[in-house]
Amino acid sequence: MINQIRRPIYSFIGITLISLSLSGCIIHVNAKNKDWDKDNYSSDVTSTNKSVKVAEGRTVEDVGSVNGSVVIKDNVTAKRVTNTNGRISIGNNVNVDSVDAVNGQIKIGEGFIAKENVSTVNGQIVIQEQGQIGGGLTTVNGNILINSVVVEKDIVSVNGSVKLKDGSLVKGDIHFRNSANNYNKNYPVLYISADSNVQGDIILERPVALELENKSLENKIKRLYKD
Repeated sequence: MINQIRRPIYSFIGITLISLSLSGCIIHVNAKNKDWDKDNYSSDVTSTNKSVKVAEGRTVEDVGSVNGSVVIKDNVTAKRVTNTNGRISIGNNVNVDSVDAVNGQIKIGEGFIAKENVSTVNGQIVIQEQGQIGGGLTTVNGNILINSVVVEKDIVSVNGSVKLKDGSLVKGDIHFRNSANNYNKNYPVLYISADSNVQGDIILERPVALELENKSLENKIKRLYKD
């Protein structure tokens, strides 16, 4: 009788383990933080109430967390990287489709490539040297700082400053959108170094403190607000 009971239990456990191993997806809910460097995964890496770390050299699908940080080490290839209520930290020579954060900063190392957009709602975006953004950069309440980065489309901000340094290039527009309360706050700053450039227009729907070392860019300014 005992042997008859054990057989279906073992069969159930075996089927469960096989199913989990074939899914290629790791999802943790309310788990303790741990070192995921030792995990064997090749697909989605997502978590709720837990930080996520992708080890160096991995190739994964979507990476994301809710209420935890996301850390992606060097030489990783991924698709969508997302986070809600936590920071995103990306190492050097990382290739992704897109990066999106809500209530968290995004810090990215050298040699970064994004096929699409990098955006955050409440948090800064910092991208280091030799980055390539196939879409645009967007923030509402956070600063954008890029160093030697090419942005194929627009940079859009509302209340955050935008700084282009070390030969950065924006092929689209730089657009400061209107904010209902912006006239009672300190103005955001647009800084563009002498060796950086904007191929599109500088569109201002609100007052912005301009620090343009390349004076020829002043001809691209379009003010859409009333003084």
